[in-house]
Amino acid sequence: MAEAEEQETGSLEESTDESEEEESEEEPKLKYERLSNGVTEILQKDAASCMTVHDKFLALGTHYGKVYLLDVQGNITQKFDVSPVKINQISLDESGEHMGVCSEDGKVQVFGLYSGEEFHETFDCPIKIIAVHPHFVRSSCKQFVTGGKKLLLFERSWMNRWKSVVLHEGEGNIRSVKWRGHLIAWANNMSKKPEAWRVAKKMKSYLNN
Repeated sequence: MAEAEEQETGSLEESTDESEEEESEEEPKLKYERLSNGVTEILQKDAASCMTVHDKFLALGTHYGKVYLLDVQGNITQKFDVSPVKINQISLDESGEHMGVCSEDGKVQVFGLYSGEEFHETFDCPIKIIAVHPHFVRSSCKQFVTGGKKLLLFERSWMNRWKSVVLHEGEGNIRSVKWRGHLIAWANNMSKKPEAWRVAKKMKSYLNN
């Protein structure tokens, strides 16, 4: 009887060891590879402050106000000197042809990567958030929003003039903004996500007034 129990215990230990070996041999669920080449060169002299990923490239912002476009191997394809201070956020439209940038000194730029289209504005406070319309490449969707003390919507009207509308203010700094189609969701110091979506649906009425 004791011998049978010992054999059973031994077989359980062997099966446990085999299962542990199988588990240890499983591939990691997330594979990654460190970016090198141009990224290594950038980080030797500067520090990354934000990054945005597109199917075509990566956009990296730094503490010294530079924006770099990188391929998937980390090679620098383009460089932009935007500001002398930290880049807070970079936003790209779905086509990857237009980029919005905001910085700690209140500068906002939206420009075409392959065209001369460009917008500049400087505010009297740091701009933490920028989000261009997902379909900014279309003439009917020339819109973007910025977030600081206020949530501002910018829209290009006829004669290529830009007009701005305050969508929300009075609840602290805007912390995050996300486009979904023609709707915008945002978060600030006080609002919860459901409230942000509810208010965002009023955007159309703001524009029509």
